[in-house]
Amino acid sequence: MQRANATMKSLLHLSDRVVRAAAVALLLALLVAVLLGVLSRQLNAPLAWTDELAQYLLVWTGFVGWIIAARRRSHIRITVFAEKLPAGAGRVLEIVTQAAIIVFAAVLIRYSFALIERNWDVESIALPISGAALYIVMPLAGLALILQALAEIADVVAGRRHVTAEPGSQPL
Repeated sequence: MQRANATMKSLLHLSDRVVRAAAVALLLALLVAVLLGVLSRQLNAPLAWTDELAQYLLVWTGFVGWIIAARRRSHIRITVFAEKLPAGAGRVLEIVTQAAIIVFAAVLIRYSFALIERNWDVESIALPISGAALYIVMPLAGLALILQALAEIADVVAGRRHVTAEPGSQPL
């Protein structure tokens, strides 16, 4: 059992590192795309593809950021009422909250595949890629959110309590 837990922790650590590296790469690519767009306009030779690339990168960065925030438990929560509940009711509320996240992520996955399919043969206006590239991150994010919510439910059922860190105090 300890070996399985150690393997799971190392897989989670690896996946966290991959997601953080993706976030850094996406943010740097977004910065480069925007800078190229601004500089090319200043030189009166605008690059048409920079705006569209920046839009794609912004969407992808948002989804990757959502995954990171879910893993760190740093999404905004209003806990005024939840903290006043008895312990058992608070656990039930947390399970219901996580179940709602699972339902939302499942809906996201369901409709993202339809968006990908519908846009697969639509070529991007300024980039030589399919319009579906914008939506490919959605099922991946939905799956990551479902797995995280299931882990949260498992922690609640096992009686493990997470202490949510103050904003800005979490390590990068």
